[in-house]
Amino acid sequence: MKRQNFILVSLFLIFLASCKKDGSVSFGTVEYYPSFLWEEENSTPLTKTFDFEFSEDAKKDPACFAEFQFVDKDGNPIGTDVMQVTIDGEQLKNNKFRIKSDLKSKEISFMFSPNAEEGKYQGNLKLIGHNLERLNEQPLKPNQQVNAFNWTLNYKESMNPLAKVLMWMGIAIIALLAIWFVCLKPIFYPRFGSIQKTFNVPGMAPLIVKFKGARMVEVAASHQNKQSKWNRFWTGRILYKTHPAFVSPIIFKPSKGHRILTKFQTGTYQITPNPMPGIGSATIIDINNNLKVNIN
Repeated sequence: MKRQNFILVSLFLIFLASCKKDGSVSFGTVEYYPSFLWEEENSTPLTKTFDFEFSEDAKKDPACFAEFQFVDKDGNPIGTDVMQVTIDGEQLKNNKFRIKSDLKSKEISFMFSPNAEEGKYQGNLKLIGHNLERLNEQPLKPNQQVNAFNWTLNYKESMNPLAKVLMWMGIAIIALLAIWFVCLKPIFYPRFGSIQKTFNVPGMAPLIVKFKGARMVEVAASHQNKQSKWNRFWTGRILYKTHPAFVSPIIFKPSKGHRILTKFQTGTYQITPNPMPGIGSATIIDINNNLKVNIN
């Protein structure tokens, strides 16, 4: 069939995509994320609907066709090792496709290879074969190849969803730990500053206690239960000091004003003053054993 039979044949392309000021069509962004642990890599294709409108004369001729290829901005074919185009789920060879006059629309998807460089891709949809008289009102010569339109497409590598979840969980855990250790722990478990006390026990060796850094000091003849490493990590160090004079344990904790608050079992000790000063003297009297201990 000779070409002059298609004098009124024309093809119009309508693309459901956004247009930029320079007249190019922006398809959008194709996203890809690499594998991480048990989460496999994945690329989400970008799908657009291409509507094709032939003239009435073209629709009546089953032999009317147009063949297109996606090329880069320099007119070179884009290899499928970089970008793969599919139509209705079928991969295109060399990113070419042919349409006939009875076609109204196609679902065209774009996917990039994981090895493709991230960034903005520009190109053209090139008419490479046809028996048309004109394209988008542009007259065509036999075997003439022209660009139907310019397009842009972005390729972006994003973080694996599993890696993103674990990252935000890690950030949340670090933030909570920082809040606890920096803000809350000093409130709930304050520590002693630079304080040193000497316990002078009549007839026995004195007991020297360096309070600095401890959140609590326990003085006793023997210690039944000691602090675990886990408890020490979260709450701070408990200092244990042993002296035979203190049959009943006595506890020292930090108090406001650089003072020391003393706690003990009722009816065992009498302490003056309580809280005792961090710098200065105090007295402990063992009520049951009638023993007086001077502290300075």
